Amino acid sequence: MTGYATLLPEILLLLGAFLALFSDRLPGGDRAGAICGAVAAVAAAVLVKLVPIGAEGPFGDLLVFDGPARFARVAIALLTAIWLLWTVGRGKGRVREGVALALFAAMGAMLMAGARELITFLVSLELATIPAYVLIGYRKGDVRGLEGALKYFLLSMLATLVTLYGFSFLYGISGTTYYAGLDLSSAGVLGVTAAVLSLVGIFAKLSAAPFHYWAPDAYEGATPSAVAFVATVPKIAGAVAIIRLLAAIAPGLAPLATVVAVVSAASMLLGNLGALTQTDVRRLMAYSAVAHTGYLLVGVTVLSEGGASAAVFYVVAYAFASMGVMLVAAEEGPALTDWGALAARRPVAAWGVIALLLSLIGIPPTIGFFGKLYLFVAALDAGQLTLVLIAVVMSVVSAGYYLRIAREMFFAEAPVGLVAIRKSAAASLALALCVLAVLILGVCAGPLLAAVGVFL
Repeated sequence: MTGYATLLPEILLLLGAFLALFSDRLPGGDRAGAICGAVAAVAAAVLVKLVPIGAEGPFGDLLVFDGPARFARVAIALLTAIWLLWTVGRGKGRVREGVALALFAAMGAMLMAGARELITFLVSLELATIPAYVLIGYRKGDVRGLEGALKYFLLSMLATLVTLYGFSFLYGISGTTYYAGLDLSSAGVLGVTAAVLSLVGIFAKLSAAPFHYWAPDAYEGATPSAVAFVATVPKIAGAVAIIRLLAAIAPGLAPLATVVAVVSAASMLLGNLGALTQTDVRRLMAYSAVAHTGYLLVGVTVLSEGGASAAVFYVVAYAFASMGVMLVAAEEGPALTDWGALAARRPVAAWGVIALLLSLIGIPPTIGFFGKLYLFVAALDAGQLTLVLIAVVMSVVSAGYYLRIAREMFFAEAPVGLVAIRKSAAASLALALCVLAVLILGVCAGPLLAAVGVFL
């Protein structure tokens, strides 16, 4: 499979997005559009497996699909399919634009995972994130949603401009935009400045501290279902992208590893401590996303093959668990009190959420445990003892706010005026797939880490 054939998965998502936009012409309307989108996403995941490791896209080495790119593309496609499957069962009103936006964002994220050139990376980054602005402010007349979307948009655009400014320095120093030709080893202070400016935008997109302040307000203003997508799918591609960029510019820049380590520690501390006082699940998961960005940066900091592979593995483990929790929040309500007596009302869903929360904390035998284990081992091998200690302590702290959700489900009373939700086979299957992923993939953690492979 060569040339344009390597982009068949992305082309499928593009066709699915266009089909969703005109789903009012299909039998079944918007629901049929969501079904077609989910089928396209599953087919894209299958086609990704047919692309040979190391295959180049149709434009030379602008796009190279190595092991980590394949792993990330499959995960992005499957998570998008799960989200669309849930939309089939629970989507309200006109959802065709939301389905199309999700498919466009997934396509951008898949391209970003294979980008090996600065302009290609920037364009795919914006394709992955611009639809997220609209998803967050998707509801007409919702002032809080529009406010959150506007905050996300303004900060994200500012971060993109800073990153583009940093890229201009990288080009000026190296004379090329290809990662393989970037050489900052003799650039001195200018090289460090260019690298830091280039990373600022990516840190903001990943909601890493201290560029995370948009996340709680943006998530709180959005629907939980939109947060389920925005907080997971783009983050997988962002993790792969930052590893590739650092691998290209970090050699010869000793201060850069320190910068990433400081951002990692700050994200873990501010994310976990900020989540402790939240009573809205969306804000809680926003701070949780900041903390988990800190964890994955532990693997990125060491700049080793083991650390890079562990970081990609971990962000996928986080994505499945986080999406499952937010989809339940979309059904039950965003406030912690909305989850009262869920174990009595929906015992299967409640125990499924417990499995997801255990994975987010890092309790065996879930995939989240093995993700953190691989990260910490890679960091210890590189001598990052302090960073690992912070990560371990903060993982214990995270149990405090994750288990508050469990307490509400099992020990609190049902909310007043509760209206039972209708049964939906499609939505139940989507939640079941998230739960099965964190349990079954945990058992298969070793082969999965091997499947990530090494960065070419």
